[in-house]
Amino acid sequence: MNRSRASMWMLVAMLMSLGPLTSQGLAQEDEKPQFKGRTIAQTMHWKGAEWLLRETREKEERVSVLMEALGVEAGQTVCDLGCGNGYHALRLAKRVGASGKILAVDIQQPMLDMLEKRGGEAGLDNIELILGEPADPKIPDGSCDLILLVDVYHEFSDPETMLAKMRKALKPDGRIALVEFRSEDPEVPIKKLHKMSKAQILKEYLPAGYSLVEQFDELPWQHLMFFTRDDAPSKASGDWISLFNGKDLKDWKIKFAGHDLGDNYLDTFHVEDGVLKVDYSKYDSFDAKFGHIFHKDSFSHYRLRVEYRFVGEQVPGGPGWAFRNNGLMLHCQSPESIEKGQDFPASIEVQLLGGPGGESKRSTANLCTPSTNVVMDGKLLTRHCLDSKSETYHGDQWVTVEIEVRGNEIIRHIIDGKTVLEYTEPQLDERDSYAKKLMAAGAQKMLSEGYISLQAESHPTEFRKIELQKLDPR
Repeated sequence: MNRSRASMWMLVAMLMSLGPLTSQGLAQEDEKPQFKGRTIAQTMHWKGAEWLLRETREKEERVSVLMEALGVEAGQTVCDLGCGNGYHALRLAKRVGASGKILAVDIQQPMLDMLEKRGGEAGLDNIELILGEPADPKIPDGSCDLILLVDVYHEFSDPETMLAKMRKALKPDGRIALVEFRSEDPEVPIKKLHKMSKAQILKEYLPAGYSLVEQFDELPWQHLMFFTRDDAPSKASGDWISLFNGKDLKDWKIKFAGHDLGDNYLDTFHVEDGVLKVDYSKYDSFDAKFGHIFHKDSFSHYRLRVEYRFVGEQVPGGPGWAFRNNGLMLHCQSPESIEKGQDFPASIEVQLLGGPGGESKRSTANLCTPSTNVVMDGKLLTRHCLDSKSETYHGDQWVTVEIEVRGNEIIRHIIDGKTVLEYTEPQLDERDSYAKKLMAAGAQKMLSEGYISLQAESHPTEFRKIELQKLDPR
């Protein structure tokens, strides 16, 4: 065999095994995270970085053609997301010039160290190095004219959260340039796990609030697809559905602090005359029996509409703050994962409060954050509760609250058609012991979906309507 043919077969063998060095070592056969029907590949380890600079890469991928197709101009801010040791970042830095900037993002510090060294040797000082996280690229909101992803998106461990973060990082007219090896072409010598089809890409990007605006099909082995933000309002993907059937609790799971899952302590939750009641008529004292009733299904993008009211007197022994107090718990951990002695699930709580009477003011549809945090006005909010701008609702009148939930992007509290509170990026609180355990067990820090539950906190409450409308993810 001559030297050129031997080199060719060595190259093919290398490409076919793309990904043997991963940031977590060799993949275990039984660990196959999935997203929308595809298996997520593991991240290439920095020890394999020299392969990214191989002499044959221009011939294989026609990177010079890619650079022209991107249409990068002087003065722009371009993010190379998953930049590795800078094969593309250095080329982009020359194109944006001294008046522009490259945001070079990678989750492995050694990759950034290599890029910094290569940039210094090339005399480039317009590259900002950013050490990202698997679910947070750390790119400033509204900063990017272009985000380039070359053979990296398929390795994101949390694609849904990353898609939302990337979307927020784009300027209003900014673009995503996605480059992935073509799975439609069996002649492309790359493992199937490291390829994507156009259909799969669209399946993931369009529901996340992007529009496909251009495709470039002149690269030898790769797709190049351009996306922009689709800022049209979320559309309902179905009719309103009743989570509570008005007859029984067959679609719900009950958990009380100190009790096993399924133990409906003293029949606290029950249905009577078409109403779901939180009833304390069998109690002598509350005794910290905090309870939650969970719908059986998990949701991510939806509108939730609930009619509720407070009735009667608070049970003796109930905490003072729980007077005329209940809550809608969103993005909850699963009821099965709640510890026996845990008072509240890790969740985002829409706190429901009733007025104490007279001229006193007490808002409802507030926010509380058991084991969680949110972002407001671009800053992480770590305080436990925050009041809304709602009116006060005294007595036993029925009140309708509506919640708009868009995964990890935004949550809005709405009363009488008016948004009284909104925030973004719901997430587990890394300081909290329960949250730490959930993340250690594999839960993502950023909350994009979860269960819905209602509370039992010592004041009798009635719910006569609990309905949900699914939204197209945005």
